[in-house]
Amino acid sequence: MLMMLPSQRQKQHEVWETSFDWKDCRSNEFAWQKLNYMHNNPCIGKWQLAANPIENIHSSAKFYLTGVQGIYPVSNFMEMEKVNFNLSKE
Repeated sequence: MLMMLPSQRQKQHEVWETSFDWKDCRSNEFAWQKLNYMHNNPCIGKWQLAANPIENIHSSAKFYLTGVQGIYPVSNFMEMEKVNFNLSKE
C-alpha cells in the first residue's frame, strides 16, 4: 500500500474535527457502544441520511448486523483483539 505524508495529500477539508476528547477503546462493550452510536447517529435527528443503519451505504452497520459486506470492505473489530498496535520495538 502506498502511504503519503500529510503534506503530500493536499487535503481540501478535514473529515474529523481535531479533538482532545479522544477515547481509548479498551473493552468490547465500549467498542460496541461507539459502533452503535456511529451506526445510528446518521439515521436520526437533523441528519436522517437513511431510514435505518443498514440502508446507509457509507456505514459498516450492514456488515455488523447482517454479515454482508457493503460498498467498503469491513473487518470485525473483534478480529483485532490479538493485534499488537504498540509502535515500540520491544
